Amino acid sequence: MNSPTSDVFHFPGLAKSFGNRWLVYTGCQLLGWGGVAAFGWVMGWVRHLGGQEASIVEDQIFLSLTCLAGLVATHILWIIIRRGEWLVLSPVKIMVRYASALIITSLVLSFLGMEFFMASSRGESRIETFTAALMINTSLVGAWMAIYFLLHFYEGFHAARAEQALLKEAVTAGKLEALRLQLNPHFFFNALNSIRALIPVSNTEARHALTLMASVLRTTLGSSECALVPFSHEIELVRNYLAIEKIRFSEHLLIVENISPSILLARIPPLILLTLVENGIKHGVQLQESPATLAITAEVRDGEACISVENPASSASADSSLGLGLQNLRERLQLTFGNRSSAELHFCGNGNVRAELKYPAS
Repeated sequence: MNSPTSDVFHFPGLAKSFGNRWLVYTGCQLLGWGGVAAFGWVMGWVRHLGGQEASIVEDQIFLSLTCLAGLVATHILWIIIRRGEWLVLSPVKIMVRYASALIITSLVLSFLGMEFFMASSRGESRIETFTAALMINTSLVGAWMAIYFLLHFYEGFHAARAEQALLKEAVTAGKLEALRLQLNPHFFFNALNSIRALIPVSNTEARHALTLMASVLRTTLGSSECALVPFSHEIELVRNYLAIEKIRFSEHLLIVENISPSILLARIPPLILLTLVENGIKHGVQLQESPATLAITAEVRDGEACISVENPASSASADSSLGLGLQNLRERLQLTFGNRSSAELHFCGNGNVRAELKYPAS
């Protein structure tokens, strides 16, 4: 439930000037209805000075009571509009409620004015009195409601424009960032080619390593464009990465692949297998003093893609970074395949640790 001071007029400058929105609302109400009463009094005196017969005192009392009733009625309308959350309704519903509230309020005010406020000395019939009061009340209450809604819609329009400007600024910043990210890889690849050209032709191993690195980087940078890629593409990326690591570790790294042909056309989220292999190198192979084996197994079994990477276990295998990496993989699989996927880490009896992924083959 909104508090009485939580929704009056939301103009920051206006509210800041008065210090309190409730004071803004109260001031506008008193100023508006007081202005109507003052205008009526002035017009009454003008008619009186012009020679028209009129009861100045009775007219002023009637006008004062009418404006007081209008102030109370519009305040009740304000409460109903706020608590009914009219401002968030569709335009059609707002118009229907606007018309209904205007008719009911004008009829009630006109009936009260005719029965209790109108001076008995006036020579008008009850129908004439009611009709005149209805026209005046409809005009005043209708104007009040129109101004109230227009103020809020005006504020909403400017708030929307401010949000649009912020969104446009964010989009522009995003485009600039995308352009920057697009330029940096080009520069990086050009630099790699320049470095490769500096390496003597006889040093085929170093030149080959740079070529593999460029291939791996090019594939990883372009992987974000696709939600799923063929497993054959992913395993090719992994092989290039392992070829670089093989140059680094030489005979210290032994690689075993058991890849079923049935999985080559299956789809896989990009870089998932590479992440498992990289973890296997970082948390297993490079921490071993003796030659270490990294085994990759992948097949389609009972409609599921089953992928595992096994490597020597160590004290770092339970490191928080490894657990976090596996948790991220699990979340990626669930976002793509839902609860039909899994990512688990198993400690084997032979001293190895095996990371396993399962998800529906497509």
